[in-house]
Amino acid sequence: MTLNPLAALCACVTAIFGFTTLLEAPRPLSGQPSPTTTPASWDVYPTTTVEQTTVTETSLPTTIANCDDAVNLARQVGWPEDQLDTLAVVMLRESRCTPTAHNVNDPHGGSYGLTQINGFWCLPNSNWPQGWLQVQGVGVDHCAELFIPEANLRAALAIYNNSGWAPWVATAP
Repeated sequence: MTLNPLAALCACVTAIFGFTTLLEAPRPLSGQPSPTTTPASWDVYPTTTVEQTTVTETSLPTTIANCDDAVNLARQVGWPEDQLDTLAVVMLRESRCTPTAHNVNDPHGGSYGLTQINGFWCLPNSNWPQGWLQVQGVGVDHCAELFIPEANLRAALAIYNNSGWAPWVATAP
């Protein structure tokens, strides 16, 4: 029995694509306080950078080149030293330490930035008419500001102080 060359090519391409996808498969992103289901596909979509003018002048770095930069910034915004290793894992798994990562497939407008904070935390709702993060006073007025590394890490710290690692269930210790 001979194999149709076109069928063999399709099978080869499918196998390579499947293997490549498996190697680079995104991990589940979370951020919503009570996840109920996991979508069939998780993708991190890059977005345009939000201008830094939306944040108060600061001496903190405004760019993140790698995960070490993100961890150093987290230290500077007040994250507890004993939580930085876990935070590094969260940022790597959630966004690959990319400040502009945006998972549009998550509910409530998607998940934003380094720690993939779900829109639930910054959107007005029946319990928090101004939005939970806005009431906490962490300097986030709109979800788009979560693409700013400092704002994202301050917001993530407020969420962590409120809920521990539970909002990031995929990486909770």
